[in-house]
Amino acid sequence: MEDQEGNKGHSESYFGDYRDFWWNPTFIELTAKRLELNRHNSMLDVGCGQGHWTQILAPFLAPRAEITAVDSDERWHSKNEELEALFKKSNNPFTLTKGNAQQLPFDDDQFDLVTCQTVLIHVPKPQQALEEMKRVLKPSGTLLCVEPNNIIQSLTKTSLSKNDSIEETLDHIKYRLIIEKGKKNMGQGDNSLGDLLPGMFAVADLKNIEVRLSDKAIAMYPPYSTKEQVATLKQWMTGSSWKSNTKKDIDFFSSAGEQFMPFYFEYQDKYTRRDDHLMGALQREQYHAAGGSLMYLVSGTK
Repeated sequence: MEDQEGNKGHSESYFGDYRDFWWNPTFIELTAKRLELNRHNSMLDVGCGQGHWTQILAPFLAPRAEITAVDSDERWHSKNEELEALFKKSNNPFTLTKGNAQQLPFDDDQFDLVTCQTVLIHVPKPQQALEEMKRVLKPSGTLLCVEPNNIIQSLTKTSLSKNDSIEETLDHIKYRLIIEKGKKNMGQGDNSLGDLLPGMFAVADLKNIEVRLSDKAIAMYPPYSTKEQVATLKQWMTGSSWKSNTKKDIDFFSSAGEQFMPFYFEYQDKYTRRDDHLMGALQREQYHAAGGSLMYLVSGTK
């Protein structure tokens, strides 16, 4: 979801089958039980995109709970026949509408559950968006936000990086940190906001704050034949974290500060074939990694 007026929403390349494998079903079931989602008769999913998160949580709500999904991108809020058919079949009243996370088009105290998944990392003013979600939440209702720390991926080892020097590892971390700084300076959010979520909940004066970590890891190992591995490979080919858009990266570097530009060009010269090495290792079935990530689920009540 993108909250800047006039801009297209979050890239469609990030809404593939890959998202269907973000969660272990047993983890979601346990989380829903702990949060007592079955007592909620209405839910708002902010920044719904194609509706992956909406579909995951809906079965754990009270029977025939009213479900509302909102997004600022016309690609997602105009029509979603799959979601509409799904909730018609389950007898859940469903509404899909246009809305900005920082200025939600709803009355105060309207929903039992307000939630979002990887949305706050993209908005210019995440605390304002959090306050808006609290505003439309009913007293004693549940706010559930899911956001990552993405910078940690620069430190996880793979079969290709296991022998990297300290200097090379630091180069990759520095590169991602500068991009995150530039992204924030451009008003496009903070890729590792998840670390800050509990404190943001406290600032918003939410109660009963709880923090959980997803137990999901998509391990990659030959012959890459499981459904989630196939979906991950497809994602890497079309819109992944490793297949960078050079122009976009250079824009982020420029926004971070001109003092970082020499490092940008040094990095490009030094690691220009990094993606080719990964593709080659995959083709030779020599790439493997545990595939862990750091995804926070932060909940609180109004």
